Amino acid sequence: MNKTFYFLISTSLFLSLWLNTVQARAALTAHLDRSQVTEGETVRLTIEAAGQVSSMPDTRALNQDFEVAGTMSSSRVNLVNGKMDARTTWTLSLIPLRSGQLTIPPLNINGEYTPELTLHVTEASTGTGSDGNTPIFLETEVDKTDPYVQGKVRYTQRVFLAVNLAQGSLSEPEHENALVQKLGEDREYVTQRNGRSYTVIERQFAIFPQTSGLMVIPAPVLNAQIPQSSNRHDPFFDRLFTNTRPVRLRGEAVTLDVRPRPGQSQSPYWLPAESVTLQETWQPENDTINFGDPVTRTITLKALGVTGEQLPEPKLADPAGFKLYPDRAQSVTQNLPDNIQGEKTLRLAYMPTQPGKYTLPAFSIHWWDTATDSARIATLPERTIEVLPGASQPHGALTPAPDLTGPIETDMPHARQGAPAAPFFQPGLSATDTAGSSTRHTGWFWAALLFAALWLITLGFLWRTRRHPLRPATAIETTPGDPQNARDARKRFLAACRDNNPQQARYYLLKWAAAHWPDSPPKGLDELAMRLDDTHARAALKQLDRILYRHPNENWDSSELSKRVVDLPKHGRKSKSTSGRNALPGLYS
Repeated sequence: MNKTFYFLISTSLFLSLWLNTVQARAALTAHLDRSQVTEGETVRLTIEAAGQVSSMPDTRALNQDFEVAGTMSSSRVNLVNGKMDARTTWTLSLIPLRSGQLTIPPLNINGEYTPELTLHVTEASTGTGSDGNTPIFLETEVDKTDPYVQGKVRYTQRVFLAVNLAQGSLSEPEHENALVQKLGEDREYVTQRNGRSYTVIERQFAIFPQTSGLMVIPAPVLNAQIPQSSNRHDPFFDRLFTNTRPVRLRGEAVTLDVRPRPGQSQSPYWLPAESVTLQETWQPENDTINFGDPVTRTITLKALGVTGEQLPEPKLADPAGFKLYPDRAQSVTQNLPDNIQGEKTLRLAYMPTQPGKYTLPAFSIHWWDTATDSARIATLPERTIEVLPGASQPHGALTPAPDLTGPIETDMPHARQGAPAAPFFQPGLSATDTAGSSTRHTGWFWAALLFAALWLITLGFLWRTRRHPLRPATAIETTPGDPQNARDARKRFLAACRDNNPQQARYYLLKWAAAHWPDSPPKGLDELAMRLDDTHARAALKQLDRILYRHPNENWDSSELSKRVVDLPKHGRKSKSTSGRNALPGLYS
C-alpha cells in the first residue's frame, strides 16, 4: 500500500514538471527596449522563457540586417506561496546594418520560436553631422583630394562626444596601395556644434598613395560603449551601477584622384615635397690639403612632407683628381606636431690621386614643390681644392689613398696585433714621407721628432746589450734591399692573413714588395696588381682594396690572398735591378 502510494505521488510530480517544461518551451516572449533608433546605435532584444533552459538562441537569421554585438543569459528561481517559478532570460545587443524598416525574424530555441518584431532605423547622415541631439558623431577630412603619386595627403579624423565613453576604438585609414603614418599625438579640445558642447578627439595621418588613379580610403568605424539611460531616479544607485550600451558609428569614405608624375620632371628620381633644404660640412675646412689626406664631405638632406626612405641617393662619379668613397647613407623620419619630415645624411670621402688644383662638383637635388606645383632644384656649391705633393712624392704620381686605420708599427716581438695607427705613421708611406708630411704641421713634427729620438735611444741600448735582437719595422723602409727585411715582412704579412686583419696585410705586403723593388717600390695595391701576371692574385688584391676603402665593416676572408702568396725564392747579393725584375712575379703560384 505504501509503495503504491509513493509511486503515484512520484509519477504525479514528474508529470507536473514535464508539463511545466512543455509550457516553458511554448512560452517564449521577446521585446525591444526601443522601437526606433538611429543608424549606428544599438538596440537590446530581450527573450524570456519559463523554466530553466540551457540552450542559446540561434542568431543566424539576424545576420542579414544586424550585427550581434553581444549575448548574455541569466536564470532565476522564485518561490511564491510554495510554488516554484523558474525563468531564463537572454539579452542580445543588436547593431542595425542599414536604415529603414527592419524586421527581427523569429529565433529558434530548442525547436520553439520567438515572435517577430519590427524596428525603425533612421539614417544617421554617415555620422558626420550633429543636429544638437546626437551624443556622438564622426568627421573626416583631407587637405587635398588630387595629390601626386607618392605625395603626402593629410588625413584628419575627429570624434565628437557629448557623453563619456566607457571604452572605444577607432579604425585607422588603410589601403593596399598607400603608405600610412600617424602624425603626432591625439589632440583633445572642446567645441560647440548646434548649441551643444562637444569634446573633440582629433587624429591626423599622412597618407602616401603609391599608384595613380582613383583611390578610395575606407570610412572609419568607431566602436564604443556609452552610458545607458535609466528609468530609475536614484543618483546613488546610478553612480554605483551605471549601465552602458555599445555604439558603432561609420564616418565618410574619402576618394582621392591621384595624379601621375608630371612629364616636365626630368630627374631620374621623383621627390614630391613641401620644401627641401641641403646642408653640408667639410673636413678639413681649408682649401689646401696634403697629398694622401682625405677630404670628407657630409651632406644633410631635409624634406618636409616625405619620409626619410623617400629621399633619393644620387649616384656620383669620381671627380677629376680624386677617388670617391661614399659611405652608406642614413635615413630617419621626424614626426612633427602636424607634419612629417624626412632626413638623409650622405658621407663622402674624396681621396686625391695626384697633386694639383681641382674642383669638386656641386651637389644638386631635383624635387617637385607640391605647394606651388612646380619643379625646383636645391644645390650646394662646388669647391676648389689644392692638393700639395708630399715631401718625397713626385708630381703626377698616381697612388690610392693611404690607409688611415692601420696599426702602429712596433719593434716588440710580442706586441698586440691590430693596434690603432699613430697619426704620424701611416701604412703605405715611407718613413721619409711621414716625416715630410709632419713638417707641415708643427705640433705633429715635434711629437714625431721626440718619438724618433726615444726610439733611437732604445735601439742603441738594445744593440749594446745584445739581448733579444730586435729589428724595428722602419728598418724595412730604410734598407729595402735587405733580404732579412723581406723575410720579416713576409712573416708578418702571413700572420696578418691568418688574423684576417686587412690593414696589416696591406701594410706588410707593400713592405714585402718594397724589398724586391728597391728602385721603384709600388705605392699601393693598384700599382702592385699591375706588375703581376696572375689574374687570381689581381682579383684578391682588388678585394682587399674594396674591403679597406669601400666596405670597411665587411668581414674579410684572407684565404684567397694567402693562398696566392706561398713563398719567395731566396735571394743572394744580387743587383737592385735584377732583384726588381725577378722577385715579385714569383710570389704568386
